[in-house]
Amino acid sequence: MRVDGRLLHHLRFADDIVLITPNISQAERMLADFDDACGKIGLQLNLTKKMFMRNEWVLDASFPLSGTTISECFSYI
Repeated sequence: MRVDGRLLHHLRFADDIVLITPNISQAERMLADFDDACGKIGLQLNLTKKMFMRNEWVLDASFPLSGTTISECFSYI
């Protein structure tokens, strides 16, 4: 996503992060890379809190991380 001409690939706030990707396969890679990076510094992602959203251009899809399927979120407030 471009904002003011800059390519955004993530948003961060407190202990939350939003990964922005053009497709599910890149989201899988980015999330796996993020999980690996967290593990290297002793952090572990909370698999029960992870969710994904998609727009109308993405077909029904789900993806796993470490054998856990990530839930789809349909609205955000």
